[in-house]
Amino acid sequence: MAYSEWQLNRLRDALRAYHAYTPTEELGPFNWKDVSEAISLATDVTVPPERLRQFVEGNRTKDGTGRKFQSMQPQSLEAIAKFVAEEQLLSPGELEEHVPPWQAAQRLLEYLDQSFDRQRVLPPAMFEGTYQARRTDERGFAVQELTLQRPSDQGLMQVTKTEEYYPAKAEGAFDGWTFEERRKQRRTRTLYGGWAIFSPEDNVMAFLKQADTGRNLYQFTLAADKFYEPGASVEQLILLHHDYPVELERLESGEAEVMRAILQEAAKNVLFFKRIR
Repeated sequence: MAYSEWQLNRLRDALRAYHAYTPTEELGPFNWKDVSEAISLATDVTVPPERLRQFVEGNRTKDGTGRKFQSMQPQSLEAIAKFVAEEQLLSPGELEEHVPPWQAAQRLLEYLDQSFDRQRVLPPAMFEGTYQARRTDERGFAVQELTLQRPSDQGLMQVTKTEEYYPAKAEGAFDGWTFEERRKQRRTRTLYGGWAIFSPEDNVMAFLKQADTGRNLYQFTLAADKFYEPGASVEQLILLHHDYPVELERLESGEAEVMRAILQEAAKNVLFFKRIR
């Protein structure tokens, strides 16, 4: 089975949680040799400790701005997936993926081509990676993770998004929770899958569907940092979530009042995503 980047991140989180487990105060937390031996005992597949560490923690890039994660052989990934499932660190559903067909995205890219552009030039900054946005609303404290895959030469990217809700009081405690504590506190988890494109104007346009209901989710770029710095990783991606149009209650309202109402509603759908991987 081939794993996409967001699934690999889930496996990394699960192994990170196991690695942090402390059987006794005297022994301290598990080291990577302990994790390697546990995987071997559960699956008969040996994954060297240092390779595990580099897969989970990664190594700093030369410029110090990011991390490069070690790849894994398919047999090792299957062993890791089996191990974290047996240890109940992840349920099978938490590794499911929803990948809609690509034809519509490809046709949209072709439609948006402009005759005066000799060739399609993608933004030089690196967009692929995982971003996180947080906000509190009437349902509670929401944590959204958006993963963009490496774009094709035409500017087409596979996208996955997860949205998890916690009690409103979690906003101040979330960063201090372990992986297991987050799972216990989580109220709901929703998975979206789809694709995104770079428009000729370098806008990121994401079109996703909720995995279990097929509900649409649209998100478009409002701003991004380091947009034109060659080789730099985009650290912030600010998106506008489009839903139903704003309903105008009074047709006789003045233009200024209508604009205030629209901007107020639109502000609720502005999401500040910050890179986490």
